[in-house]
Amino acid sequence: MLVSGAMGTDTNAVMQTSTQASLAATSSSNISIVKIADAASVDVTDAVVAKPKKLDRNAEIESKVRLYFADTPIMAEVIKCESRFRQFNADGTAFRGIVNNQDVGIAQVNEYYHAKRAKKLGYDIYTVEGNLAYAKLLYQEEGTDPWISSAPCWKKSDVAKAMSSDSKRLLADNSNN
Repeated sequence: MLVSGAMGTDTNAVMQTSTQASLAATSSSNISIVKIADAASVDVTDAVVAKPKKLDRNAEIESKVRLYFADTPIMAEVIKCESRFRQFNADGTAFRGIVNNQDVGIAQVNEYYHAKRAKKLGYDIYTVEGNLAYAKLLYQEEGTDPWISSAPCWKKSDVAKAMSSDSKRLLADNSNN
């Protein structure tokens, strides 16, 4: 669109109005179309301006957790309840528990009880991989007991209900034998 100074139009006013309207019309997506005025000819053109992406350090964690615990899906439900699949805060630090700030990362591994042992075994609970690996070890040793405080949440899951039904069925089968 070409805007001329003919017919008494103030080109500076047109540029300023056009620029203000363009800046006010930014979108919420990652790309915006912005009107840019060329000062020499007052030619207003469209330009694509990329907005910086917000870094989401937790973007792929749910799929990693579900894949990692494919053989024990109850742990994915536990983790969902414990951390909502968050390993990191927005600033990149390890996500910590709200009730107990010594609970760290995806599986909310408690530093007081587990940090020394985890480190001795070679697990870094402040990383996704280390937190998951140590949680798997805990589950193998103690089942879901280390996460019993979040049981009211994860016991509502379809996975937990199916496990409960399977357990009742096994008990019934064993008592009939």
